[in-house]
Amino acid sequence: MVADDQGLILHSLVTLINAEPGFEVIGTAPNGLLLLQLLEDKKPDVIIIDINMPKMSGIEVSKIIDGKMPWIRVIALSMYSHPQYIKAMLRHGAKGFLSKNCLPEELFEAIRAVYMGKTFLDKHCSDVILHNYTQIESDLNSNMHLLTAREIEIIRALANGLVTREIAEKHFISEKTVERHKTNILKKMGLRNTAQLIKISVEQGLLIQ
Repeated sequence: MVADDQGLILHSLVTLINAEPGFEVIGTAPNGLLLLQLLEDKKPDVIIIDINMPKMSGIEVSKIIDGKMPWIRVIALSMYSHPQYIKAMLRHGAKGFLSKNCLPEELFEAIRAVYMGKTFLDKHCSDVILHNYTQIESDLNSNMHLLTAREIEIIRALANGLVTREIAEKHFISEKTVERHKTNILKKMGLRNTAQLIKISVEQGLLIQ
């Protein structure tokens, strides 16, 4: 099935997909709400869905499908390839992400890949995610010299699962001091919260020994 609020794009996608051997479009929708209603009768293997649609976004639809019909594979198709859009769709169950500038071959490859249970990003989206990843790493590394030895110890303790009280006891400091260190670390690293700090530290291998 294909969902897109732009009629020309919707028609073009249907024509393109139906012309490819082994593929058949069994339903279309101009918005996310109608798509969900159609799913009560239609049984698609794969759904290609635009992110920005009226009544219900592709992100909201993908989240509902992931919760109620996880056997359906969702591919996001969007003119917006900002890393936050890509991450949001993947986080809410989508198995693929394509920019609307992708090649027909990438569209077919994506359909086959997600049908087989794999994840697929077209070349442009892969480059966007890679750039975002390396930029985060670069930004964090550039701020590492601002951290004190004690702050590095606090990060290691957090990454190892210690809570404020345990960190305070381990380093013979007050819980208030630990909280002050955490606030200073987030400010220096340009992060919003401790969970984000731990996640990025583990993913990037930063400061963990």
